[in-house]
Amino acid sequence: MFERVLLGVGRHMVPVPEALFAPLVRRDAGKLARREGLEPDQRRVQHFAVREIPERRAPISPGTFASELGLTLEEVAPILDELEARMTYLCRRGGEDVVWAYPVTAETTPHQVRIDGGAAFSAA
Repeated sequence: MFERVLLGVGRHMVPVPEALFAPLVRRDAGKLARREGLEPDQRRVQHFAVREIPERRAPISPGTFASELGLTLEEVAPILDELEARMTYLCRRGGEDVVWAYPVTAETTPHQVRIDGGAAFSAA
């Protein structure tokens, strides 16, 4: 199943036997399979955030989502609430504007990513 599994412990990488790791992978795969998928507009909002945050290097307001995606603010608000509640898709950090959408963030982090030789951006 796995070629090699390593676990980071401090500054060291420790090999983990497949017999210990494989059941955890199967368990988590089962959790993901049972997870409810996103509705089309939810997916559009999430994809827009992931695509635009690195370009804009700034949080994205609900009004921007609405105008850029052809939605109303009344449609965008519950979508943002739901995506944030899932705690995997995006975060507004106490405000209305989306600060990060996994795996990118408008905040500066030590995790810099560069895609296709473009400018580096922060990863969440």
